[in-house]
Amino acid sequence: MDKNFIIGRAIALANFQNDEKIVEPEIKYQLPGEGILQNIFFDQTQKIVTIMDPQFAIGGIQAVFKAPKYTIQDGKKTYGVYSFKRGVGEILSGASIQLAKEDMVSPALGSEPADNLIKITRVSLAEIENFETLPYQTKKIDDPTLERGKQTTSQIGKTGKRRLLYLVRREDGIDVSKTLQKNEIVDKPQDEIIKIGTKVIVLSSERGYATVYNPSNCSVISANYKKGTTLRITNQANGAQIIKTVDCTWGSADHDGDVVLDLSHGVLDELRYNWTGKGAMVLVEQLKQ
Repeated sequence: MDKNFIIGRAIALANFQNDEKIVEPEIKYQLPGEGILQNIFFDQTQKIVTIMDPQFAIGGIQAVFKAPKYTIQDGKKTYGVYSFKRGVGEILSGASIQLAKEDMVSPALGSEPADNLIKITRVSLAEIENFETLPYQTKKIDDPTLERGKQTTSQIGKTGKRRLLYLVRREDGIDVSKTLQKNEIVDKPQDEIIKIGTKVIVLSSERGYATVYNPSNCSVISANYKKGTTLRITNQANGAQIIKTVDCTWGSADHDGDVVLDLSHGVLDELRYNWTGKGAMVLVEQLKQ
């Protein structure tokens, strides 16, 4: 018989389906007395057909079709499978290779692997939860019922907590993306509140002129209060008010009876003195420290 005829006849007898790939068979001639290969029903890796030829008497011609071998790169594993199927999906299904919903396959499931290579990228999605600490703020507020110079904590500060939920995509066990899904405050921080005393207690007072004096080391010189005394000084002409500490005294030096302070140019500017006359008429009050 002509070889091309034999191959054509063998292909017809092999009963290839539409979704199967036709391959060229290996032709074997059996002489009388030689064993004939049997097609094993559950062997999906080959098809064997026998063609009777009168010149071989009780022998014959066998055509053995062997399924193509495909290399599967499955994540970090590589192995081979044999299949007559054309499509990638059918090849994998026939080899009992299962795919998860997010897994990627190249070439696509409905296509044919031109170079007999199929690559599977195993994809997993996982939610990862992280927490961040939210610092509290410290707020200071004036308290007119609390003595000046004192402070008290009326509310203790507490840190808060923020919850961050990420969707992490892994391909073959390697993180490739991280997408923020939720950003929510699960515990609000609590401000720390500190009350600052502004209540002024006046121990004594006097009125008189504040004249200008500009030594290099003194800014508030008192005729009657000792060094370190806290004074509230009010300009009687415009109401400007400052709090200063006596840093020098006249001691035994003489001074005009209506002069109670000598102040530097800078302090008089703070009192908005208009620089006319003898000096600024001021109310001087000794404050409790």
